[in-house]
Amino acid sequence: MNRSFYALLISQTSTNLGFALYTMIVVLHLFNETGSTALSAAVTLVSVIARMGSGLILPAISDRFLLTHLLKFAQMSQLLLLVILFVLFQQILTTAILVITFIILATISFFNGFFSPIKSSLVKSIVDDSRRVKANSLISSVDQTFLFAGWTFGGMLLAFLGDETTFAITFGLLGISIVSLLFVRVNKPITIHSHGGYLESLTTGWKQLFHHKGLRILVIMDLMEAWVGTIWIGAVTLTFTQEALGKGETWWGYINGSYYLGTIIGGIIVFRLSKWIQGRLTVFMLAGSFFFGLLTFIYGFISQPFLALVLVLLMGPAYQLRDLAQETMFQNSVDDQTLTKILAARSTLVQFIFIFSVIGIGVLTDLIGVRLIYILSGCLLLISAIYGFIHLHMKGIGSSLEAEKVKAS
Repeated sequence: MNRSFYALLISQTSTNLGFALYTMIVVLHLFNETGSTALSAAVTLVSVIARMGSGLILPAISDRFLLTHLLKFAQMSQLLLLVILFVLFQQILTTAILVITFIILATISFFNGFFSPIKSSLVKSIVDDSRRVKANSLISSVDQTFLFAGWTFGGMLLAFLGDETTFAITFGLLGISIVSLLFVRVNKPITIHSHGGYLESLTTGWKQLFHHKGLRILVIMDLMEAWVGTIWIGAVTLTFTQEALGKGETWWGYINGSYYLGTIIGGIIVFRLSKWIQGRLTVFMLAGSFFFGLLTFIYGFISQPFLALVLVLLMGPAYQLRDLAQETMFQNSVDDQTLTKILAARSTLVQFIFIFSVIGIGVLTDLIGVRLIYILSGCLLLISAIYGFIHLHMKGIGSSLEAEKVKAS
């Protein structure tokens, strides 16, 4: 790996760790000031909607700026907005300040939504095809390790150091991210001189997702998996821990920590096997998808807490295998001009499904019980894997997708 890759790795890790700490600060501050769980929960909803907006806008503006410059601008904007948020938190909370706070939160999430699609495009540009699985797995492993630490110890950090010091740490992390981006050098700068208008730039990625057979299959699998992804949000996992496992908040924390630990282990495994996986992306993606669905299905029947921990730990590697293989497939099959647009469009679709899933899964949990939710979710994940196996493996679309370069239309 070259210096640019490691600079990008540091930038992503510090950004995501900073975002985790900032989210905890905001949620805790709003809850302490208002006592409202709904307002605190609204932080996540606002974040998801704002990220959906950034996915809609990014394809158009990525035509007009270097991606490295766009990423630096997004990071500096977040840093400035965090400073304003810090000043607001020193004021007495009024309705006007609350409204401004949520506007700032939405804007921060909007700019934060730029990072993942642009990061994937930059990885494609600065890492050779033969080392791309290793690069993606290394980024994921390091990122998940720091996120695990952030979400695990962030509460302790807030308790011991307070809001102001934790805010200062967040500022420092974003500063590290910005400085790291200065060392990212792209061999062939991804700059696009659009010959079409704004609407054409905006819709290119969407056209590819819907018209290209291979990419459409990947996205359909993504959407099925996104619909059940909300079974792992806090409220649902807590309900399962209490009702199905007969345990309390402590074991809820163990379950969440076990999953993060599994994703870290999964990233390390993929990193170690990257050369072997590189030429078999479709097979490993489908295998990861199938085992993730199977483990989720079995999890729905479990009543033993320790067995539940083991299953959740095993889900991490299965999910990482599926996710990293799929991301590499996108990078390998899509040319530089359209990759950012396609990933932004895909992100928007997934976020859109996630919003409805939060509501739908919550209602269904109340109606049919949390255990059945996990069983049905496992079934849908298995259907997704079978759908992918039929279309990508049996029909050979996966092999052609890995070898092909999709051109901008």
